[in-house]
Amino acid sequence: MVSEQHSDAPTAVIGAGLAGLAAALDLAEAGREVVLFERRPYPGGKAYSFSDPRHEVVLDNGQHITMRCCTAFQDWIERIGCADIVRYQSDLEVAVIDPEARGRRVSVLSGAAAGGLRRLGLSRLPAPFHLAPSLIGYEHLSIGEKARLGLALQPIRRMGEAERLALDSQSFAEWLRAHHQSERAIERFWDLIVLPTCNDRSAEVSAAQAIFVFQRGFSRDVDDANIGLFRRGLGEVAETAMRRLCERGVRVESHTTVRGIEMRDSRAAAVRYGREERIEVGAVVSALPPQAAHDLIPADWRSREPFWRLAQHEVSPIVNVHMQWDRSVMSREFVAVLDADAQFVFNRSQIHGWATPPHWISVSLSGAHDLVDLPQPEIVERVERALRRSLPRTDGATLLAARVVKEESATFRPKPGMHAHRVGPRTPITNLALAGAWTATDWPATMESAVRSGHAAAQALINGGESES
Repeated sequence: MVSEQHSDAPTAVIGAGLAGLAAALDLAEAGREVVLFERRPYPGGKAYSFSDPRHEVVLDNGQHITMRCCTAFQDWIERIGCADIVRYQSDLEVAVIDPEARGRRVSVLSGAAAGGLRRLGLSRLPAPFHLAPSLIGYEHLSIGEKARLGLALQPIRRMGEAERLALDSQSFAEWLRAHHQSERAIERFWDLIVLPTCNDRSAEVSAAQAIFVFQRGFSRDVDDANIGLFRRGLGEVAETAMRRLCERGVRVESHTTVRGIEMRDSRAAAVRYGREERIEVGAVVSALPPQAAHDLIPADWRSREPFWRLAQHEVSPIVNVHMQWDRSVMSREFVAVLDADAQFVFNRSQIHGWATPPHWISVSLSGAHDLVDLPQPEIVERVERALRRSLPRTDGATLLAARVVKEESATFRPKPGMHAHRVGPRTPITNLALAGAWTATDWPATMESAVRSGHAAAQALINGGESES
């Protein structure tokens, strides 16, 4: 493709989340002069760390994980030089606790049987059948419910792209019911994967989005779903990216709000920021959440295609509770809990190698619509109660401190019908590209989606034509 001509004016990247950082690095490495704007004093967007001065620890705003199938994110952190921050499981293993069962029953979803065969040089079951041994032993479903899982897993595995996208108007729960999945199976198996990846339950997530998750994570390669945990504070990723940008000569305007985009002949001509500052630009990448991106578009363009779609997005919250205990209260690095007030519990002291006691854990609550508006003490009380029901080691243990972090608009909400409103990077404003985990990457609102969108937006400007998402 012929590259579009551009002036010597810099390209403005608005937003220093992972999407903006990825776009800025691609543009800088392509020889563009870049100025990066971020309204906060630190980069990372929804993936940042902060110091808790009372306890001399660095905590993430929320517990993030990645997976082997998130190849764009993995390639990007290798490129910026911090790939060692992630440690992957050799085989998928997720311990699932039912606090209501006698003895707080634990079952493990695992691909270890397939991995063991591979290491012995023997043939292995292809994905998703590599999970069959652990599903057979999954005690949180009845024998009949486990047998009927295949009635949904098989169609998911065989489904083509057009057929999947045609299901966007219905919820995943509706699709599952039509494929003989009980409400109990939806809650105890399907939501176990849909809730943390899509940040909502199957009843609120489009079938097209949820099926993508199962296809990409569980139906291609036996290693795709292996989980990667961050051994150090997640903020290191964004900070490392910022150092690479500075080395490339990118000008960074942090703690700076962009207030508007000026147009000239259907092109972005300047960016207004700060109090009364203004800079002429050759191009713009808007790497903001959809509503913020919509509001930044010049008023007479907002009702046009595709910009009006940005205002159609809803958000879904995540609540994270960091807790300090007087002793170790869990032996595994993380567990899933069949309780809405616990969900996923991470042993931060063990993951990060912190000396104990005291002992730090983090509880991640996705799709936390019923929790996010509650007072913090009430959230802590509910989470502590759920943990004491679920973790035997909390018996006799004392909760020393807790820190609640609410992300009210953590992700876009992938409700039925939303696929049409996930727009691509290119826009009718020929030198304005859109980036963000909410754009048309197919992925749910993950770090993988953010990085992919940043690459796509940069390529849309560099190539002046259609870019891959």
